[in-house]
Amino acid sequence: MPSTVHRITIVVVALSLMGLRAAATDRVPFRALIDTQPMMVGFCGPGCLQLEISGTGQATHLGRTEVAGPSQVNVALGQQTGTSTLTAANGDTIVIAFAGTVDFQGPNPTDPVSFQGEWQVIAGTGRFEAAEGAGTYSGTSVGAVGNLLLSGSVNSPGGID
Repeated sequence: MPSTVHRITIVVVALSLMGLRAAATDRVPFRALIDTQPMMVGFCGPGCLQLEISGTGQATHLGRTEVAGPSQVNVALGQQTGTSTLTAANGDTIVIAFAGTVDFQGPNPTDPVSFQGEWQVIAGTGRFEAAEGAGTYSGTSVGAVGNLLLSGSVNSPGGID
C-alpha cells in the first residue's frame, strides 16, 4: 500500500500534468484582415478553377502578414477548398486549410464574388510550430482584387500571448 507521501506525490504530479495540458490548449483570439489578389492559374477538373491567392495585411500575433496558397473553386457547386500560409515579418508561419461556399453575382470573371467558410490550423513554424486553431473566414473579390477576413482562435505551445 502506498505511503501518504507517495499518494501526495502522485496527486501533485497528476495536477501538474493537467495544468500543462490546459495551458497548451488555451486559445487566444485571432483575427486577420488581408487584401488579396486572386489569380486563376488553371483548371482542376470540369467546372473547377485552380486559383493562386496572395496578399498582405495585418493579423493578430503575426503583425504585418503575407498570405499565399492555392484554392480550388467548383463553380457548379459553389464550393471552395484550399490552403494558405500566413507569414509574419519575422518568418514565423501559420498554415491553414479552409473549405466553404462561393457566391458568384454574375456570369463574368470580373463580376463580384463573395465567399465564406471555416478554417483550421494544419501546421506552423517558429512560435506556431505546434499551434492549433480554427475559425471562420469571409470575403469578397471583384476581378483580381479582394479582401479576406479570418476570425477565430489559436494557441501555440511556442509562446504566443
